[in-house]
Amino acid sequence: MTIKLNLQFKLLIAVATVIIVALVSLGYLTIKTQEEFYQTLFQDSAITLAQALDAGIGSKEELKDISKLQSDIYKTIWLNSNIVQISISLPTDHGFRIVASNNTSLINTIAIPEYLSSYQEGVILTHILTDIDGKRIFRVITPVHVGGQRVGTYDLRLSLESSEKNITETQNILLFGVLITILIIIYTLSLLIKKTVIVPIKELEKGIKRIGAGDLDYRIDIGGGDEMENLAFGLNVMASKLKNRKEDLAREKTYLEEKVKQRTKELQERVNELESFHKLTIDRELKMIELKDEIKRLKVKKQKRSKKL
Repeated sequence: MTIKLNLQFKLLIAVATVIIVALVSLGYLTIKTQEEFYQTLFQDSAITLAQALDAGIGSKEELKDISKLQSDIYKTIWLNSNIVQISISLPTDHGFRIVASNNTSLINTIAIPEYLSSYQEGVILTHILTDIDGKRIFRVITPVHVGGQRVGTYDLRLSLESSEKNITETQNILLFGVLITILIIIYTLSLLIKKTVIVPIKELEKGIKRIGAGDLDYRIDIGGGDEMENLAFGLNVMASKLKNRKEDLAREKTYLEEKVKQRTKELQERVNELESFHKLTIDRELKMIELKDEIKRLKVKKQKRSKKL
């Protein structure tokens, strides 16, 4: 079974598809931009926290005061609810190790290679990981500086829960806004297409049917100053020319009928004359035959009389 779609529905589908693709792309770019913004924000926040921790260390000797480092870590975490973990790694006689952390099980363990890489190259490393509870964590590894020199690394882990909650809320608001926008645009387009395209086309269709049926006095009335009006004007001109041609043909037909009637009358008169002449000729011939017969009879009669005498 073939489903036929009208022009208005086809136009709506085409335009709505373009709009939906555009809005979805815009929404996707907005969300990605927001995610990148939060990542940049968290990175800047982590660097700021690292600088704050650096400011609390006056000399390399203070790095040996583990209790003070632990105190600074707990104080920083208490002041920033997004911080999940802070670990400080320093080069020791036993290798590059974690010397302080709010996760005490990590203290004195060998630091992962990224710590050493950040310390040696002076780079900031970032990536997102998932903890055992399934929560996403933004991890920043940045060098520890004392007196402008690199002396170790910080491992700062910040929870993405609040930012992802904001992103989710933004996504929901954006999705709702996109749906409302699409509905409004489709409704507006439906009215616009109906007014500027469908109604004029129906008027053209009606006019074509009326003119095609022989109503050459019908005129299509479409405004707007666009191609539809030009087409209606062309059809009206065509109907006017057809009407004039029809009238010309009717006059020619009447003229020809009169000429045929007149010629027929003349021919009939000529036929009548011929018939009269023919009849007269036949009558004369019949008279001549009668006369000849009468002469013959008289001759025979005369001969008979001569014989008797």
